[in-house]
Amino acid sequence: MKPLRGGRLPERRAMKLTKLLPIMAIAGVCFCGQANAAQDPLMMPEQASAPMTVNEQEVSLAVPSEEVKAVVSEFAAFQLGMRDALIKDDNRVMSGQQRYTNNALYYMNVRRSWYITSHRYKKDSYARVALDRLYLDYKEFFTNNTTVSEMNQAEYERQILAILEKNTENMNNNELRFYMNEMVIYSLKEAMRDGNNRVKRIR
Repeated sequence: MKPLRGGRLPERRAMKLTKLLPIMAIAGVCFCGQANAAQDPLMMPEQASAPMTVNEQEVSLAVPSEEVKAVVSEFAAFQLGMRDALIKDDNRVMSGQQRYTNNALYYMNVRRSWYITSHRYKKDSYARVALDRLYLDYKEFFTNNTTVSEMNQAEYERQILAILEKNTENMNNNELRFYMNEMVIYSLKEAMRDGNNRVKRIR
């Protein structure tokens, strides 16, 4: 093959290369995007956690957030107000506190499922395992703590917050910390709102 004069590419080859460059660039972007998605720690299997360093703690999202604390306090007071209430839901009658405890768990599961579905978290992914674990801890708590009184109201609040603290103690992923805050906020707010028009307070 004869060397090119002046170091120039033949015109046809230059035109082909010019057309290929945008395609190569797009392919490179797609590949990088796939690589970044594959490296997302929330999509990967859960790794053994270690206590966060001082630097990690300083940049970590606050959990529980101030909004979480306020909503938990509001929910505890709301439940105290339901201690003598009876609620009718279709043909069932139950105590007000039981009704709104059930609501809290229902809406927490709604939020958990929404995060999993919208992000397509696989069963063994870090995010799904963590979200499932938080929900199951709250399920155990609310199943065993359906009564709020003036005597135990402060402890009731403390235990709800403690579950969130325990599940995020060594978690240095702010995205997941945010989701966990939101699971509690959403579930308790929606529980108190109770938009089911078939529900009636009969006492």
